[in-house]
Amino acid sequence: MKDKERGEKIIIGTLLVLLIVSIGFNINLYSSRFKTVEEKALVEAQIYDWFANEDDPTELVFDYSIYNYGDIEAKNIEVRCSLYDEDGTRVIANVLDNYGNLASKSYEFGEVVTDDVTNSFDYYSALCYVESCDDCEILYKRIPELIVDYE
Repeated sequence: MKDKERGEKIIIGTLLVLLIVSIGFNINLYSSRFKTVEEKALVEAQIYDWFANEDDPTELVFDYSIYNYGDIEAKNIEVRCSLYDEDGTRVIANVLDNYGNLASKSYEFGEVVTDDVTNSFDYYSALCYVESCDDCEILYKRIPELIVDYE
Protein backbone atom coordinates (compact mmCIF):
# COMPACT_ATOMS: atom_id res chain seq x y z
CA MET A 1 0.00 0.00 0.00
CA LYS A 2 2.83 2.35 0.84
CA ASP A 3 4.43 1.77 -2.55
CA LYS A 4 1.15 2.67 -4.25
CA GLU A 5 0.85 5.93 -2.23
CA ARG A 6 4.47 6.71 -2.92
CA GLY A 7 3.94 6.17 -6.67
CA GLU A 8 0.88 8.43 -6.64
CA LYS A 9 2.83 11.17 -4.84
CA ILE A 10 5.64 10.92 -7.41
CA ILE A 11 3.16 11.18 -10.29
CA ILE A 12 1.35 14.15 -8.69
CA GLY A 13 4.66 15.84 -7.89
CA THR A 14 5.90 15.33 -11.45
CA LEU A 15 2.65 16.76 -12.86
CA LEU A 16 2.92 19.82 -10.58
CA VAL A 17 6.52 20.44 -11.65
CA LEU A 18 5.52 20.17 -15.33
CA LEU A 19 2.60 22.54 -14.74
CA ILE A 20 4.83 25.13 -13.04
CA VAL A 21 7.45 24.90 -15.81
CA SER A 22 4.71 25.25 -18.45
CA ILE A 23 3.24 28.35 -16.77
CA GLY A 24 6.68 29.90 -16.39
CA PHE A 25 7.47 29.27 -20.06
CA ASN A 26 4.17 30.85 -21.19
CA ILE A 27 4.73 33.92 -18.99
CA ASN A 28 8.20 34.32 -20.47
CA LEU A 29 6.82 34.12 -24.03
CA TYR A 30 4.07 36.63 -23.21
CA SER A 31 6.40 39.16 -21.60
CA SER A 32 8.99 38.89 -24.39
CA ARG A 33 6.42 40.25 -26.85
CA PHE A 34 6.31 43.55 -24.99
CA LYS A 35 10.08 43.85 -24.62
CA THR A 36 10.41 44.30 -28.38
CA VAL A 37 8.55 47.63 -28.22
CA GLU A 38 11.15 50.37 -27.86
CA GLU A 39 10.27 53.16 -25.47
CA LYS A 40 10.71 56.60 -26.97
CA ALA A 41 9.73 60.12 -26.23
CA LEU A 42 6.82 61.40 -28.33
CA VAL A 43 7.13 65.16 -28.85
CA GLU A 44 5.38 68.05 -30.55
CA ALA A 45 5.51 71.85 -30.48
CA GLN A 46 2.75 74.36 -31.15
CA ILE A 47 3.00 78.09 -31.61
CA TYR A 48 0.73 80.12 -29.37
CA ASP A 49 1.95 83.66 -30.13
CA TRP A 50 4.34 85.66 -32.27
CA PHE A 51 5.00 89.41 -32.26
CA ALA A 52 7.45 92.17 -32.99
CA ASN A 53 9.32 93.14 -29.84
CA GLU A 54 8.11 96.60 -28.76
CA ASP A 55 11.31 97.24 -26.79
CA ASP A 56 13.55 96.31 -29.73
CA PRO A 57 11.84 96.74 -33.12
CA THR A 58 14.54 94.71 -34.86
CA GLU A 59 13.41 91.52 -33.09
CA LEU A 60 10.64 89.09 -33.95
CA VAL A 61 9.55 86.77 -31.10
CA PHE A 62 7.96 83.32 -31.38
CA ASP A 63 6.33 81.80 -28.26
CA TYR A 64 5.53 78.11 -28.37
CA SER A 65 4.52 75.24 -26.13
CA ILE A 66 6.33 71.91 -26.32
CA TYR A 67 4.94 68.56 -25.21
CA ASN A 68 6.43 65.15 -24.44
CA TYR A 69 3.75 62.45 -24.32
CA GLY A 70 6.30 59.63 -23.96
CA ASP A 71 7.50 57.67 -20.96
CA ILE A 72 11.13 58.77 -21.25
CA GLU A 73 12.93 62.12 -21.40
CA ALA A 74 13.25 63.78 -24.80
CA LYS A 75 16.81 64.96 -25.44
CA ASN A 76 18.40 67.59 -27.68
CA ILE A 77 15.11 68.90 -29.04
CA GLU A 78 15.30 71.43 -31.89
CA VAL A 79 12.21 73.52 -32.62
CA ARG A 80 11.80 75.37 -35.92
CA CYS A 81 9.59 78.46 -36.08
CA SER A 82 8.68 80.06 -39.39
CA LEU A 83 6.65 83.05 -40.47
CA TYR A 84 4.83 82.76 -43.82
CA ASP A 85 3.31 85.32 -46.15
CA GLU A 86 -0.45 85.79 -46.41
CA ASP A 87 -0.79 82.90 -48.88
CA GLY A 88 1.33 80.57 -46.73
CA THR A 89 3.65 79.88 -49.65
CA ARG A 90 6.74 81.97 -48.92
CA VAL A 91 8.84 81.92 -45.75
CA ILE A 92 9.41 85.46 -44.45
CA ALA A 93 11.37 84.53 -41.29
CA ASN A 94 12.83 81.25 -40.12
CA VAL A 95 14.66 80.36 -36.90
CA LEU A 96 15.84 77.13 -35.24
CA ASP A 97 15.75 76.96 -31.43
CA ASN A 98 18.01 74.45 -29.68
CA TYR A 99 15.45 73.85 -26.94
CA GLY A 100 17.30 71.11 -25.05
CA ASN A 101 15.67 68.35 -22.97
CA LEU A 102 12.10 67.78 -21.78
CA ALA A 103 11.02 65.36 -19.05
CA SER A 104 8.63 62.50 -19.77
CA LYS A 105 4.90 63.24 -19.78
CA SER A 106 5.36 66.98 -19.45
CA TYR A 107 5.13 70.27 -21.29
CA GLU A 108 6.88 73.61 -21.11
CA PHE A 109 6.88 76.95 -22.86
CA GLY A 110 9.65 78.11 -25.15
CA GLU A 111 10.57 81.37 -26.80
CA VAL A 112 12.91 82.14 -29.65
CA VAL A 113 13.92 85.49 -31.14
CA THR A 114 15.02 86.31 -34.68
CA ASP A 115 15.42 89.40 -36.87
CA ASP A 116 12.15 91.19 -37.64
CA VAL A 117 11.66 91.44 -41.39
CA THR A 118 7.90 92.01 -41.31
CA ASN A 119 5.91 94.88 -42.71
CA SER A 120 3.18 96.08 -40.33
CA PHE A 121 0.72 96.38 -43.23
CA ASP A 122 0.99 92.74 -44.36
CA TYR A 123 -0.72 89.61 -43.00
CA TYR A 124 1.33 86.62 -41.89
CA SER A 125 0.88 83.16 -40.43
CA ALA A 126 3.32 81.47 -38.08
CA LEU A 127 4.20 77.84 -37.40
CA CYS A 128 6.45 76.11 -34.88
CA TYR A 129 7.23 72.38 -34.86
CA VAL A 130 9.81 69.93 -33.54
CA GLU A 131 12.37 69.45 -36.27
CA SER A 132 14.59 66.90 -34.52
CA CYS A 133 15.52 65.23 -31.24
CA ASP A 134 17.62 62.28 -30.08
CA ASP A 135 15.92 58.87 -29.73
CA CYS A 136 12.41 60.26 -29.95
CA GLU A 137 9.41 60.22 -32.20
CA ILE A 138 7.99 63.46 -33.58
CA LEU A 139 4.20 63.47 -33.50
CA TYR A 140 3.51 65.25 -36.80
CA LYS A 141 5.47 62.57 -38.68
CA ARG A 142 2.66 60.12 -37.88
CA ILE A 143 0.25 62.23 -39.97
CA PRO A 144 1.01 62.14 -43.72
CA GLU A 145 -0.79 65.41 -44.47
CA LEU A 146 1.34 67.27 -41.93
CA ILE A 147 4.58 65.86 -43.28
CA VAL A 148 3.84 67.57 -46.58
CA ASP A 149 3.04 70.88 -44.85
CA TYR A 150 6.00 70.88 -42.44
CA GLU A 151 8.77 69.59 -44.68
